[in-house]
Parts: sequence; C-alpha cells; structure tokens
Amino acid sequence: MATDARIALEDVSYSYGKGALKKQILFDIGTRIEAGQIVILTGPSGSGKTTLLTLIGALRSAQNGSVKVLGRELLNAGEKVLIKARRQIGYIFQSHNLLDSLTIHQNVQMALQLGGVNGQEASNRVTEVLNRVGLAEHEHKIPRELSGGHHWTNNRVVTWCS
Repeated sequence: MATDARIALEDVSYSYGKGALKKQILFDIGTRIEAGQIVILTGPSGSGKTTLLTLIGALRSAQNGSVKVLGRELLNAGEKVLIKARRQIGYIFQSHNLLDSLTIHQNVQMALQLGGVNGQEASNRVTEVLNRVGLAEHEHKIPRELSGGHHWTNNRVVTWCS
C-alpha cells in the first residue's frame, strides 16, 4: 500500500481473550483513507467497528498487520510514537462525553483550542467539520437536544481526515 494515505491498514487482525475463550473480531482488514474523505463504518454490535477505530486512534495496540496513521506505523510502536499519534487524532467515543452546558459548535471548538487552534480559524474549521458530517444545522444546539439518530452510536461512527 502507498504511504501517502492519512490512514492505511493492511492485513489487520485482532482477537480478544486467550485459549478456548479467544474470539477473533477483525480478519485481515485492509483499506486506505485519503485526506478529505468521509468514512462511515456500519455493522451490527460486536462486528469490530470500535475495535478498528481504537487501533487507528492509537488507543489499542494492533496484534497483526500494518496500521499507519499520518505516516506513523502503529504496530509495535513505542509509547512516545503512540502519544505523538494520539495528539494528532480527533476522536468521539460512543459515550461521547460532550459537555451539555456547551453547544455542539462549542464542544468541537474546545477540542481544537486544546490543540492550539484558536479564534476565527477554529470556528471556521468547526463549521466545515459539522457541514461534512451533516450536523451544521444543529451546531447551536446542546448535545441532549439531538435525537439518537444524530449521535455517534455503536452502529455508526464517522471519522474525518484533514
């Protein structure tokens, strides 16, 4: 696989448990995600969506294959490499832990500000991201005002590469 993709997976497999309790969740996954692509993962509960995203997000270590994110190989990477990768990845968990006292726009902007992006640039980037994931019309709502279909759930996860 070419190395210019923002995310490149090759022959990625992952299992939970050991011995008789071992259950393989991911089987030889391979894909490339380029800058600007919007990717939606769908599948039933337990199909490996969250496991795959935690591998890409450097929150879990891959067992087999190649996981390259932003030019870094994460398979067998040391803690310093994983920390650097995590600092460049935006992640919304199933239990998203958004602050209900802030609007959707403010929640996303806060994450950018923590990463050093401030002012109008941060606001513009938030608007762009919310447009890309279909939430722009809800940017001034607080999280509890969104219906279940607007939340990231265990049946749908969206990731955006810039």
